[in-house]
Amino acid sequence: MKPSQDGKIYKLHQLIFQTAQYFEILIAFIVIIGLIITLTTVPREMLNLYISGGFNDFLKMTFNIIIGIELLKMLCRHDLDSVVEVLLFAVARSIIIEHMPILETLIGIIAIAVLFLIRKFLFVSALDKQEND
Repeated sequence: MKPSQDGKIYKLHQLIFQTAQYFEILIAFIVIIGLIITLTTVPREMLNLYISGGFNDFLKMTFNIIIGIELLKMLCRHDLDSVVEVLLFAVARSIIIEHMPILETLIGIIAIAVLFLIRKFLFVSALDKQEND
């Protein structure tokens, strides 16, 4: 390839990368708006919890907020720790909220154990942070 073509390809790669970053920021703002909307329903759910004892619905909403916050952190940080955290919360939510049969609960517990093992042994946070710098 000619040097001028390499420069054009590099500029195209940069443009695509910057566009992807802008889309990530846009999605982060949309998640923030969704979290704010969801947080406005907390007082109503607390009242529902008091009146009807709908604790399971309250837990669903709370876990959804937590997973949304972790997703937002994952979009902003770009590291493996945040990805594993989002997966941990998502699996834990499904185990706690969805009253699944015992075999599916066992699979969920094994999935959480595997995620902890991945986090502990298969990648080193310091190396991931050095790559991002």
